[in-house]
Amino acid sequence: MVFVSDAIPVHSLPKTPSQVPALKIFRFKNSLDVQKDGPIQSEPISLPITPLPTDAPHRHTYYEILFIEEGQGFHEIDFHSYNIQGAGLHFLTPGQVHLLTFSTSFQGYIVAFSEDFYTFYNPVNPSLSQLPFFQPARRQPILTLSESDKHYFHNILENMVTDHLNAETDQTLIGRYLGLLLQKCAFLTQHNAQSAESSALSVPELAGRFQELVEKNFRQMHEVQQYASQLSVTPDYLSKIIKKALGVSCQEYILDKLLLEAKRLLVFSNLSSKEIAYHIQMDDPSYFSRIFKKKTGLTPNEYREHVRKSTI
Repeated sequence: MVFVSDAIPVHSLPKTPSQVPALKIFRFKNSLDVQKDGPIQSEPISLPITPLPTDAPHRHTYYEILFIEEGQGFHEIDFHSYNIQGAGLHFLTPGQVHLLTFSTSFQGYIVAFSEDFYTFYNPVNPSLSQLPFFQPARRQPILTLSESDKHYFHNILENMVTDHLNAETDQTLIGRYLGLLLQKCAFLTQHNAQSAESSALSVPELAGRFQELVEKNFRQMHEVQQYASQLSVTPDYLSKIIKKALGVSCQEYILDKLLLEAKRLLVFSNLSSKEIAYHIQMDDPSYFSRIFKKKTGLTPNEYREHVRKSTI
């Protein structure tokens, strides 16, 4: 495991001249064509290799879709390790800490985009937080693809890349490609959830809006009242809906987000426990240590040592 000396590296996308945050498409660092002397026909050499250190822990301010056509390895996302075996789509939301470990060459694309880019060009489509693979509480970050589905996405992305590399292409077209790509992903995800239990577990709109707010504001907003006020409901009503929909109280859901961020920083940075408490705006480091131990059974420093040792 690779550690950083301060905080976890955070990568952002540049903006277009119109100030609409840009969408970028990259090849994997160890793509088959990257390792050869020249390009192959299906992979334009002008498409850049991702400049980021994908094999070291990092996170983004943007969304990311990894389309893997071929390859084997592991994808670690927020302390969960996913085995990569062949074709699949991997979905990442802003703030998640992840890294890729390759055991073979990869073939495919990395699509990086902001929420603003998606909503600007797809104003009538469902919001990103409504899509099953981006929902905060029930993320399904991996979509395994059949051979026919792999060809379907290959064709979409090859056309998308061709237009992306054409300087004369209207960005509206790229935005619509992204909308189509995500609609197809949502359809396949829902189609694959065959049990009645899966459909019964759909998250009510209010709970989804609460999750979205927490995802964006958990560092600054720690109280249920703050979220209830923004959602124009009473704290008691919000708590009732969240408990029924997610199986945890509002306060516990917020706390879990705070502790996940603390765990990320404990494992992937060298910030002290006190610095981490201030980072998540818990002004009493001793309270942070007590609540962390109550939830995990370990002090922050014990947790850091335990997880780092287990991954060496």
